[in-house]
Amino acid sequence: MEVNNAAIPPPHILGYTIRSRTRIYVSYIVPTSLALLVYIVQTSADLALSYQHFRTKEPGFGAGTLIVVLLPAILTFILVLSSKEQRTNVAGSRSTFWGLHVLQLLLFPFFVVYRFTLRLFWAIDALFHDDDDTERMKSLAKATKTSSIELYLLIQAYAQAAPQIILQLYNMLAQDMFRNYETSAVQALSLIFSAINLAAITTSYHRIESQRRVGRHYPWATKRQVDAHQSMLEQNERICKEAAERKKRDSERTITSFPESEKIMANFHARHEATAEGEKRHELHIQGMDEVDNDAAEQQETKVLLHTPSSQSHGNITDDDKIENTRPKLRLHREELGNLDSIEILDTVPETPPPRPPPATAPPTLPVLRSADIGAADLRRTMSDNDSRRSRRMNRPLSQLETFKDMLLVNAQLYIKENVPRPPKMLTTRVDKEPTDEHTPLVQQSPAPQTPNSQKASPLTPKDVVDFYFPRPTKIVNGIQQDDFAGRSVAFFGWMAFIIMRMLSLATFCIFYPKAFFIIVGVHYALMIGALGFESRFRGTWNRTLFYLLLAYIYIFVLLEFRVCFKRIRLWYTSYLILTLAENISMTAIWYNNADFESWWFGFIWEWIIYSGVLFLATIIVYYFILRPKEVALIVEDEAQAQSQTDTPSIA
Repeated sequence: MEVNNAAIPPPHILGYTIRSRTRIYVSYIVPTSLALLVYIVQTSADLALSYQHFRTKEPGFGAGTLIVVLLPAILTFILVLSSKEQRTNVAGSRSTFWGLHVLQLLLFPFFVVYRFTLRLFWAIDALFHDDDDTERMKSLAKATKTSSIELYLLIQAYAQAAPQIILQLYNMLAQDMFRNYETSAVQALSLIFSAINLAAITTSYHRIESQRRVGRHYPWATKRQVDAHQSMLEQNERICKEAAERKKRDSERTITSFPESEKIMANFHARHEATAEGEKRHELHIQGMDEVDNDAAEQQETKVLLHTPSSQSHGNITDDDKIENTRPKLRLHREELGNLDSIEILDTVPETPPPRPPPATAPPTLPVLRSADIGAADLRRTMSDNDSRRSRRMNRPLSQLETFKDMLLVNAQLYIKENVPRPPKMLTTRVDKEPTDEHTPLVQQSPAPQTPNSQKASPLTPKDVVDFYFPRPTKIVNGIQQDDFAGRSVAFFGWMAFIIMRMLSLATFCIFYPKAFFIIVGVHYALMIGALGFESRFRGTWNRTLFYLLLAYIYIFVLLEFRVCFKRIRLWYTSYLILTLAENISMTAIWYNNADFESWWFGFIWEWIIYSGVLFLATIIVYYFILRPKEVALIVEDEAQAQSQTDTPSIA
């Protein structure tokens, strides 16, 4: 099974094809089980941490922790109700739609757990069916069915996990050695699983726009959007199939129309590669009557030898040498008398003899008479002696020249027939002269009786197929496949190391230099907004501009290709990594060299920042040079161009 799009997870690991059951485990069951465990522990730890802050007389941190937990559900509720696509995708009444999403807002943890368990149930159900079974495909389709809960999980990573890490790290580092260790234990649990959730979501969505262009859809997409992606994949399959059929028919037409095309050049080279035991020549015997006088005739036999150059002279010869070597050489022999007008051509002689000389070549003083009007005997009797002598003087040189010219023509035809490959008849005749039958169905012809000189016909000849396609405007859409299990694992650990380094750098710098911290974050945020505006050429609606403001907030922590397809992806990733690494190293070096701290925690954080940075660079190198997904391209119909061609009036 070869995957040429990003609609489903790839069926291979490290380039090795895996079984269908193994793919279900590594692509559905294991990720879903781990995501369910992380969500339960993270949500429970955040709620317990909020309660612990209130109990330890820290209402500000307690309220902040609770708001961060509730914020993703509120944002999801607002985005779903404000989306026209989601409102038009209502299966039942509008009251049912509103009531369902209000319940999801109030009881969001239970709906998220239900979503994970439903996906896990159908993935396990797919294991009980055979490979490539329709029921297995239906079970996997139900496991990956779109839902608005997936949008909540995306928002939770950046609206809950990321600010929660900064908030709890600041609370832990701001305290002295006399701290509540119950709160610290819950904080450590919340920090670990928040970082895992943020790294997992970033791994799944960091190149989703490039994957969505070639088949993958958003997990919260509507049925109409899913059908549009499926239609795009079907268009690509149909266009590729038509191209393959057209190429196959062209190949069949070539084979059928040119049955001897493969043998022509082979015979041509074989004649020159053969070792010459002697000079190759053609012998032409010409017998005829040459008039000597009125009472007698002279019979002569002419042997024309056409010499071809030996194979040794083919190496380094010029065009003049080739012309000199291929010049015909003549030898004349006189023997018995014979018929004057008979020319016998032996061996390989052209089918059509050379034309007879036209009457215009006769002497101007002699009358031009046709044989039907007067015979040769009557012509001799009517001529006088002076006329006969004059006729012998004029006819004898002309007869020899005409014979020599005929021999030259025959030798030229022999040379062309022997050495020059001839093109097939289809190239030398008009196509419209060939009878065509456009109404013949595409069926295999019954075998016709073969004659000794007939060629074996192809079962499907070009006359049986009407190869006609309407031209349609198409476009090529480039993208990448989804990561396989090995690529996702390495990318997860890489983003995990990056998040640890980034969060520790921001949180510790905020402890010592809070004003400088907001300045650095503000400058980074402004740079990201400017980069997004430059990527879109500062052209967009107000809602897209508002989305860029939210996306620039995500770029404070990680880089995500979401709803913005980067035109220069390498430039984006290289510039972003250089910028964030420079910020992390600068902030860490400033507080480590200049700040006064007595706790061992800061030395431990310094070491973890360095180790995380080294681990991130190592994983990025391995992922980019070994495990990055393959680039794919789809050929789809360009509906915009087709619509413009239809709507634009013709100026002709």
